[in-house]
Amino acid sequence: MARSDRGWEAGSDFRYAITSGGDVIGSCGLRQVGAGVWYIGYWLHPAWTGKGFATMAAGALVGAGKGIPGVDRIEIRHDAANPASGAVARRLGFAEAERVREPDGPEAPGEVGVTVVWCIDARPAAAS
Repeated sequence: MARSDRGWEAGSDFRYAITSGGDVIGSCGLRQVGAGVWYIGYWLHPAWTGKGFATMAAGALVGAGKGIPGVDRIEIRHDAANPASGAVARRLGFAEAERVREPDGPEAPGEVGVTVVWCIDARPAAAS
């Protein structure tokens, strides 16, 4: 909680609970990872996957991210063994930008150690 409070105070890391019927079923966040680049992360309890919650939460974070001054690009990153996260990115209009082999290999059981990076342009559309 203290780390979350510091991120909010700095304006660089915004974390949220995902809830349903008053129960916390996951979490999500929007975090600055570079100049003009922000990252969306999300996690759901396995009993709540496949119900649209991750897409809804990530979509809300895209909208919030586009409202932050100076944001050029928003990214979603996930291990290649997690196609469900890729489906969320695809549904929201992200384009796969690259696949990066992690030098230290997988971080968790079930992962393959290849990070898929999805991007969406967050710059305001040029006026016509």
